[in-house]
Amino acid sequence: MIHLTLIIVDFLTGLLAAGAWALASAGGAIAAVVGGGVLGLSLFRRWRRRG
Repeated sequence: MIHLTLIIVDFLTGLLAAGAWALASAGGAIAAVVGGGVLGLSLFRRWRRRG
């Protein structure tokens, strides 16, 4: 019975860790896209001012 409980706890902990990792990597990707968009917009504005 103790073994089964440990297996279930390990499984749930693994799911939680995987979920947190997926959330963190998705958050990082979103931040990269937003950051790239802001950087691109500022570069585009500078280029338009010169032109």
